[in-house]
Amino acid sequence: MRDAVRRLVLGGLVGKLLGLLREVLLAAAYGTGVPTTAARVAQTGTLVPVDLFTADVLTAGFLPLHKELLTTDPARAATLFRGVRVALRWLAAVLTLGSLALAPAVVDLLAPGLAPATAATCAQFLRVMALGIPSYLQFSLLSYLEISHGGFRLSSARATAQNLGMLLALGLAWVLGEPVVLAGGFAAAYLVLHAWGYRSVRARGFLPAAGGGGGRELRSRLWRRVRPLLLLPVVLQGSVVAERVVASLMGDEVVAAVDYARFVATTGVNLVAVPLGLAGLAALAGLGTAAARERLAAILPGLLLVVAPVSVVLAVGSSPVVEVLYARGAFDAAAVATSASVLAGLGLGFWAQSCAYVLVKALNAADRNRVAAGSLLAGLVVTLVLNVALHAWLGPVTLGLASSAGAVVTAAVAAHALGVGALLWRWVGACVPVAGAAWLLCGRLPAASGWPGLLGVGGCVLVVFGLAAALLPPWRRVVRSLVR
Repeated sequence: MRDAVRRLVLGGLVGKLLGLLREVLLAAAYGTGVPTTAARVAQTGTLVPVDLFTADVLTAGFLPLHKELLTTDPARAATLFRGVRVALRWLAAVLTLGSLALAPAVVDLLAPGLAPATAATCAQFLRVMALGIPSYLQFSLLSYLEISHGGFRLSSARATAQNLGMLLALGLAWVLGEPVVLAGGFAAAYLVLHAWGYRSVRARGFLPAAGGGGGRELRSRLWRRVRPLLLLPVVLQGSVVAERVVASLMGDEVVAAVDYARFVATTGVNLVAVPLGLAGLAALAGLGTAAARERLAAILPGLLLVVAPVSVVLAVGSSPVVEVLYARGAFDAAAVATSASVLAGLGLGFWAQSCAYVLVKALNAADRNRVAAGSLLAGLVVTLVLNVALHAWLGPVTLGLASSAGAVVTAAVAAHALGVGALLWRWVGACVPVAGAAWLLCGRLPAASGWPGLLGVGGCVLVVFGLAAALLPPWRRVVRSLVR
């Protein structure tokens, strides 16, 4: 598991650095203007239906079942793979043709508050992005096939390749003066990834030539694994759509600003929690309850000591963070204020988002998909309700606060189900006074923006958490384990 996490972290780090460069250049070129809004809405319109039908089928259904069959009946594992691949081809055809034909209606559903000209541009972007759906689905299946065989090359390269494609498209769009080229970067990146992924798994012998029968029984087993999760993608994607709707009602620029803030908050989750979660699907599968609980008990304290200081920095220093990353070119003061407001709300729950991801993937690995679905559903319902109920009073910060509240609920439910709830809250309780002290110390700093403000906040947080780690014996033991 350690080697898998290391590979995924390194691959994710490169991808996130390229993603950061993409966001910085996008902010400088278009700010929170129409092209950025169109790109955000079109990507949501492309991925929401894809993830609605496939996300849990691949992660919680195909991957654990395929890995199990590889050791007991490789021929039936091949049958499972081939059946899922054919199903994804048909799904891709339906979704692609549907997006091409119904793009304006999809945009109206996702962002009803947009100006007519902005909505028309979004529909144009959506039609171009939709061309990448077939390759997106097939590459996703190939990457999970590789994980089942113990490989992580495709998964670690995914973010890097996607961001490279979008960077090249951004440069071309700027040179040509045609913003719609931005949408082509997504489709082109996955066409290349699909071709490379197919060649990679075939060269290493992971791609089965033929199946061994038993297709009906395998479909039944896959259905039993996925059935408890059927409501989950509906609520999950519904929450994504609701966020877009709420953001559009607060203004076109809020739709673009939300993703600038969310990129910052999700970077840490992707670098730390996602590798642990994906590797956990393979490493925790088959472990007994006690062994899995022991493994999680070793992971969670270290994870919290890494993400808790980041939460404080994002919540307290949201404005300097946004200024350092984005405040140049077309990204004006209004864009900074809107993005920083959302980021402050996300920062409050950054620690919970990281823990929730790892805990839910641990439930998936233990084939407790019904409980995993329940924990996510609880959090998503909280997020949805708060977004709808509070946006008119609190403004853009609602989008961040609602997401954080939902993550806390998901983490609490999943931790309780795994038997590590008491451990999680004991360590959260230990972090709260330290985070509070850091917050108060940051509040006494002279007002500063940009790099001086960010360095001041980051330095205060580092000093306070560093002293706690030096003075508290349990923290010292966890830090030594992390260093090792």
